[in-house]
Amino acid sequence: MKFLLGVLLAAIISFSWGYVSWEVLGWHKNNTFGFKDEAEVKEVLARNVKSGHGLYMLPHQSEIPSFLPPAEKAAKLAQLQTARNEGPFVYATIRPGKRPFSTGQALLLSLARSLIACLILAALLSRTSFPYVGKVAICTAAGLFAGIAVELPPWIWFEQTGNQLIVALADSFFEWTLAGLVLAGFVGQPHRLTD
Repeated sequence: MKFLLGVLLAAIISFSWGYVSWEVLGWHKNNTFGFKDEAEVKEVLARNVKSGHGLYMLPHQSEIPSFLPPAEKAAKLAQLQTARNEGPFVYATIRPGKRPFSTGQALLLSLARSLIACLILAALLSRTSFPYVGKVAICTAAGLFAGIAVELPPWIWFEQTGNQLIVALADSFFEWTLAGLVLAGFVGQPHRLTD
């Protein structure tokens, strides 16, 4: 029962941190931008997005047919490299049609995400006998690991900005340190002092 209570309380902290991070601090919102003429961009997207809801890139590297001569393959790759270097470069999720957004559903999914993540973290802590501070440090390290594992690839490959990366890593650090402060008090074996 103590284990589940710890998971539930930590999930509430994790979920609440999301509100603080996005709505109070607003640091995620400071890293998003709109287009100068949204109506024009919307029209261009509507005309050109033909594969439905999904991830789109500009320039897009379609598969180069294997039967092409090597010189032609090299020319296509060089053309792609030039287009990417000169820009614009786009890596975006696009939903071309209607889909009503449900804040309630998004909040429930966010809470479920926090519960599942806290359950996994609590399971990792459950067999440890570290002191309280050590268990908090494990949670913090897990948060940093998750942030690095998830946020560095978009920075490396898809030109996520440095500001976005720093905010995402800091967000993960604070969320899992705060959740760890709760989990560490409820989960794990009693700490034994050694001689």
